[in-house]
Amino acid sequence: MGHLCKYLQYRAVLQQEYNMVRHCQNDSLLKCASKSKHKCVHPEEAAVISSSWRKQKKEVLYRTGLAPRLNTSHSLASVCSHSHCSPGTMERWPPWLTLVLISVSTLCQDGKAQLQSALTIDWVKLTLLPNITVDHGTNVTLRCEAMVSHSYSQLIHTFTFMLGNNVIYSKNSSEAVVERSLAPARASNSGKYKCHVKVRNKQQSSNSQTLSVKGLPTPQLKVLPDVVYEGDEIVATCSAPEETGSLIFYFYNNDQDFTVSSSTNSVTISIEVKDRDNYLHCNYRLVMLSREVSNNSNTVKVIVQDYNITSSIRIRPDTNVVEGDRVYVSCSVSSFPQTDLEIFLIKNKLLYHSRASFTHSFDTTVNDSGKYVCKAEMGKVQKISTDILVVAELFSVPDLSMTPEQVFEGRSFSLSCWSSMISQQRINRTDVKYTLNKNEQPLKTGQIFKFTANQTTNGNYTCTAEAKGVNKTSKQLTIDVKVPVSTPVIRAVGEVIVKQPFQILCESMLGTLPITYTLLKSQSQLYRMTTTGPLRTALFNITSIYQKDEIHSFTCQAENGAGNREFSKVLTSAVIEPVSKPKLTLSPEDHTITEGKNVTFFCSVKEGTVPVTFRWYRKGNTQPLFTSYPSGTKGEHVVQSVSREFRGMYYCEASNDAKETKRSDDVSIAVNLAGWKKVVIAVICILILVLIVTILVLFLKKTAPPREATRKRKRAVELSAKSARPKSNDPMRMSLTLDIEDNTAFNSTPGVMGRNVWSEDVSDSENDEPSREKECEELRYTEMHPQQTVDDEKAPMQESVALNGEVQECTEGAKDEGASDSAVEYVQLNHSEPDPE
Repeated sequence: MGHLCKYLQYRAVLQQEYNMVRHCQNDSLLKCASKSKHKCVHPEEAAVISSSWRKQKKEVLYRTGLAPRLNTSHSLASVCSHSHCSPGTMERWPPWLTLVLISVSTLCQDGKAQLQSALTIDWVKLTLLPNITVDHGTNVTLRCEAMVSHSYSQLIHTFTFMLGNNVIYSKNSSEAVVERSLAPARASNSGKYKCHVKVRNKQQSSNSQTLSVKGLPTPQLKVLPDVVYEGDEIVATCSAPEETGSLIFYFYNNDQDFTVSSSTNSVTISIEVKDRDNYLHCNYRLVMLSREVSNNSNTVKVIVQDYNITSSIRIRPDTNVVEGDRVYVSCSVSSFPQTDLEIFLIKNKLLYHSRASFTHSFDTTVNDSGKYVCKAEMGKVQKISTDILVVAELFSVPDLSMTPEQVFEGRSFSLSCWSSMISQQRINRTDVKYTLNKNEQPLKTGQIFKFTANQTTNGNYTCTAEAKGVNKTSKQLTIDVKVPVSTPVIRAVGEVIVKQPFQILCESMLGTLPITYTLLKSQSQLYRMTTTGPLRTALFNITSIYQKDEIHSFTCQAENGAGNREFSKVLTSAVIEPVSKPKLTLSPEDHTITEGKNVTFFCSVKEGTVPVTFRWYRKGNTQPLFTSYPSGTKGEHVVQSVSREFRGMYYCEASNDAKETKRSDDVSIAVNLAGWKKVVIAVICILILVLIVTILVLFLKKTAPPREATRKRKRAVELSAKSARPKSNDPMRMSLTLDIEDNTAFNSTPGVMGRNVWSEDVSDSENDEPSREKECEELRYTEMHPQQTVDDEKAPMQESVALNGEVQECTEGAKDEGASDSAVEYVQLNHSEPDPE
């Protein structure tokens, strides 16, 4: 029946094309008419139309089994191949086919056999964002949206944005929304905007929206030069770099003003300056924002005549039906002579389209509930009528559930399919048939299905319920049979050190994710973690343990649902115990050691996991003296033949894999000298003492003044005093003469006297020459002070005589001469005195 309806509809359209052929005006064009509209067709185009018609006709006839009865050799080109055409030459309908067409025309109005693609523009909307009134600099968006009902697979919309009567932007888009940005908005963007949409041969405009941009940017003024002579001209430039459109600029110079119009955002003028000081500034305004408005013109009345079109919609048998009921929706328009009238039936999308009143029928489903629109459109005029259809469910969408919710291998589970609601007035529960589908293939019929879980039961399941031609399918249920968790393995990550944080890892090698791990300590829960993948492990952070045996109190539990739990063994990882404070001891135990002996250092700890590393240090040094790696908790270091430099403070350090180093207390070590070194030192000390005493005695002897030298110096002074002859009136002269005479008398002869005085001195000089030289050196710097006499004027002379006598004595004494020379010197000294006056 469906194929027959399609054929009849195709045949009606093609017959209409035949009826449009009226006559041919010349050899190259075929001019056909449909009522008042004429259409020119080229012969080649006519042949294409005819060929397409024959192909479609043959396909339908073979499907309906009517091919033998109808002739498919008709050609539009053959009909219109002459200089004129006549409708009578076209193919006529067989009488029996006309009756069939009349009989089934009503049945073919189901909307699914729609012949032509159609569209209608429901509305066009323009939106200004963020608002219709904004400040300058704001980003403004023009948003144009169109609602088009159509039956095409895809449409191209032509959007045109207009400011006043000027097109500012145009774009073709398959989307129903287009935006235009004004960033940033300026005062020149103010005005009335409109959006125009064109889709194929239909077009429609939105309502206009007025955008008001408030505020103008501050202009910039530049003047060159800024220093001129009286009567010179300056060049002033006023610009509004952020503004567009036609502007009027105003320049102000003291009490003068200048007005310049410009189509750009900058203007330059020359101004003659006469005043001594000139203050210039400028501003501007937009021409389009002028507030001056002309008077109103005369009023002309325009009468708008309405089309005599009225659309109506009717839903039969009722607007409230149940799923499966057939509904007829009639969309009619009052008679109208124009042929460009189009009628649309719309419900969220275009359902049917025709150029005359029609009835659209369909079997209802719950999704058919809603508002139906019957729209009559002629040009830009649209007439709309609506009605609401409510479709009640015949039965609800079935629910597919699984018991239990989680399935493990080897365990039984069941699937049930059930519709919770059924329209008791139309059907019974037994009328609903259920089918279980696996991976979109029917599997079983019924309502409850039992299985034993294994890997073959995995898949996507749905349930289909059917009654009175209505089919409904449940939501998809995915079954993934789970694998029970295996016994988890627990282990420590890295080293476990007493009183230091560490990590514990739990892992089940088998089991479907997600797996929940629980860390237990002494059967009490510490932490809980769920692993969803891709890793199958859980890592727990432990603050610390305080004893080695405490590590054995940790266990791990793994589960992945439905009470499937497994416990691990206790944690048996090795635990490192930090070393205690070490103790440094010596052998021998006495801390005073004799030089040359051996000494042994012992460093030991009471607690700590072996191996332990021991290092010995001398206080003040950063480098260890020795490092030991014993297998136990005690290390030793032997120092051979201790020297004196070995004395000082020592300590040791102990460490192990806990990376914690402990230091012992400091130990002081004293080193005594060897016995033979003590004897050598004693002998050396005695020798040094003897040497010091000897040097001291010699020094004292050398520094003591000799008594004989002192006596000789005294005698020389006396002789010098005597050698100075005084004048005749000088008492000293007389005294010296008397002394000589006395000495002469005393010694009997002058010769004896001379020997007694000078010969002794010469002998002394020969025996004690070094002492004499020293005495002479002292005499050169010794000043003699003889006693003053009554005659003060003679005192200098006496002093000079004494000093000269001493110097001569020292000089002569330095020469190794005899007593006779001394006597001669004595005579010369006496005769050197000047004669008395």
